[in-house]
Amino acid sequence: MLTVVNSDICKETEKLYHQFLNATPFPYIVIDNFLHEDLAEKLLAQFPDISLMHRSHHYLFTQKHELSFWAKTSDLFSQLHQDLLSDEFREFISQVSGKQVFMDFDYCGELHQGTNGSFLDMHIDFNLHPKHDTWVHELTLLIYLNKNWQDRYGGQLQLQHQETSKIYEVAPIFNRCAIIRCCDEQTFHGYRQLKLPENITRKSILVNFYREVTPDEAPSRRPTIWATKKVSPLKAFLAKIYNPISTLKHRLFGLTTAGDRHEVEKIRDRNQNK
Repeated sequence: MLTVVNSDICKETEKLYHQFLNATPFPYIVIDNFLHEDLAEKLLAQFPDISLMHRSHHYLFTQKHELSFWAKTSDLFSQLHQDLLSDEFREFISQVSGKQVFMDFDYCGELHQGTNGSFLDMHIDFNLHPKHDTWVHELTLLIYLNKNWQDRYGGQLQLQHQETSKIYEVAPIFNRCAIIRCCDEQTFHGYRQLKLPENITRKSILVNFYREVTPDEAPSRRPTIWATKKVSPLKAFLAKIYNPISTLKHRLFGLTTAGDRHEVEKIRDRNQNK
């Protein structure tokens, strides 16, 4: 039984499936009131301070802070984690996407937070799980926790198909969920640069869902691909050499999120004392 996710969304599976499949520029869907309102408010109150989150390691192409292993930051975040892992939600998101997908218990995604000037360049996500060559990165689920968000703040999720120039936007308003298909090389996405007043940040929860395939079906491993030609010639040049360096770094030193385990323990202690 779902406790944090609003179970009413599961009653509209067929409708959501058709919306997802027929969306432009590629399959995605937006679901408002995704969480129970009172629990969404509590998650916002327990969201880690940005000082406890590390800067994204994609320094050239994004300016935001991240925190992995978010399920351990509080009991309520843990309940949300369990909801998303549950058979009930897995069945729901599989029916909506038309693919049998699942969330990894440990490497499930990240908390994101951006301040004034934060941005995320258009990109295509990595295509395979960091540790499993047959787990295809099929979907990205985003939950936004931004109260009283205004368009002039920027930060809209941007979606663009590789073969078109038109960009579609989704406002990151409070208790909104966006689910996007990200498994091929045509699903570019990012977010517009933020123009925020002091003491306001853009907060979101990112969750990855995977689809298991046979070794013969598994694609070659591909890191995140950055679309930077329209941003600047310098970024376009740096993007060409960045991915090989990033891939080598991960092979030599492992995932860059390992240190987050210690931070979430501190955050959990703070939340329990509130």
